[in-house]
Amino acid sequence: MPIYHDEPIRSARDTANPAPAPPPHQVLTACLTQFRATEQVVADVAGALESAHGAPLTVALLDTPVGSGYLPAANIIVLSAKYATPGLASIAGKLILYRLATAFAQLGVDARDPVALQTYNARQERLWRLTNPPQDAPPADVYRFYHGTNRCNYDGDGDGIQAAGLAPTKAGSDIGCKRWEKHDIARESKDQGWNTVTLDFALALSYARHHTEWAMGMKRNEPTLRDVADEGGLVVAFDMPKTAVDGNNRWRRDNSGDRNNFQTMEAIPAQQIRVVEELAVPGPLTAVAPPPTSAQTPIIKADSTPNTTGTRRRVYPTNYA
Repeated sequence: MPIYHDEPIRSARDTANPAPAPPPHQVLTACLTQFRATEQVVADVAGALESAHGAPLTVALLDTPVGSGYLPAANIIVLSAKYATPGLASIAGKLILYRLATAFAQLGVDARDPVALQTYNARQERLWRLTNPPQDAPPADVYRFYHGTNRCNYDGDGDGIQAAGLAPTKAGSDIGCKRWEKHDIARESKDQGWNTVTLDFALALSYARHHTEWAMGMKRNEPTLRDVADEGGLVVAFDMPKTAVDGNNRWRRDNSGDRNNFQTMEAIPAQQIRVVEELAVPGPLTAVAPPPTSAQTPIIKADSTPNTTGTRRRVYPTNYA
């Protein structure tokens, strides 16, 4: 019997002995129904899946302790059983929306049709924003700092961020590196004794998303599946008066070149820190148009206007030939 998990679900034609479809879970399917009633994009995408597969879209439980996925043959989003517990309702909702986006991606889109591509991408963007919504701006005299991390670092073993806050004694490393050192968006150094934070929520979310992708087994050479509720990425935040940061030698800009990024040696107490995003999900799952064919490539024409500089001028047409 195949095991469905956070890696892409195999289609029915690739599965010699597909598992029987699990029965819908009443509470989780009701969560999906609520999304459909309040968010037009969910209703549109769910309707597209139902038209394509000829079956109502529901949510069911896996018989495995870890994972989530989508079963196209039955048109069912599946989550591991732990997500049926009330304490994980928020994360379950995010996984339902994420799996809705992956299911929609499986339907595909004619990327050569600009209208179809725009509609598809707009829906994927909206689904992702529902899952990881942006944050409100802070007061004018306050810096709101964000920090992308994972559940292991947050929960810890009695000494995680939730209990101990951001402590300089646990910041960075003596080799000046970070796990996702090739993550170009957040390329700050992780110097020992300095915690890195940012004013840019999107950047912190992007860094946290890499932790979720790691937990989902998406990282190269690290296919082990982990529970995103225990090891996925999250974003925490805390506020500081600007007067307490500006001119303070325990705060500095990092060396990424992004002026939103700071490093600090200040100990930020746990009671000052709050979780603003419980699970950073991969996405948005947008598509791109194919490169133009030779018949669509703009033709560069020489300018017949004489010039006296000795440099040949070229005219770039605004329309395709």
